[in-house]
Amino acid sequence: MRVHRLLPLLVVLAGLATLCGCQRQFTRERFDMIKAGVDDRTDVEHILGKAAFRAQDVWYYEDQDRHIHAQIFFDDDGRVLTKEWMDARTGEWEGRSPFTDPPPTGEARERRTKTRRLDD
Repeated sequence: MRVHRLLPLLVVLAGLATLCGCQRQFTRERFDMIKAGVDDRTDVEHILGKAAFRAQDVWYYEDQDRHIHAQIFFDDDGRVLTKEWMDARTGEWEGRSPFTDPPPTGEARERRTKTRRLDD
């Protein structure tokens, strides 16, 4: 009889223990902890968890539900060379691949066009 009374409590405690162990490792805060030239592959895996995809010296992290993506680039010694963060919801894009051309310099211009409704 006592077991039946304790069963709901055990179920709740098991659920809380499961939720506590499911903390997301891939977050912006944890991504910011990674330092270029300081951290290596082991440090990155400890901080962000296992990468979704690994291709030679680039590790890709993504969370489709939150629309965030990151790339970690490593040098030949296994240290972080640079990193890149992309958030599709906010449009935030920080960092860049070391294998691409630098962004063009010059004057930034914005082009606007006016539109008019035809049924007015």
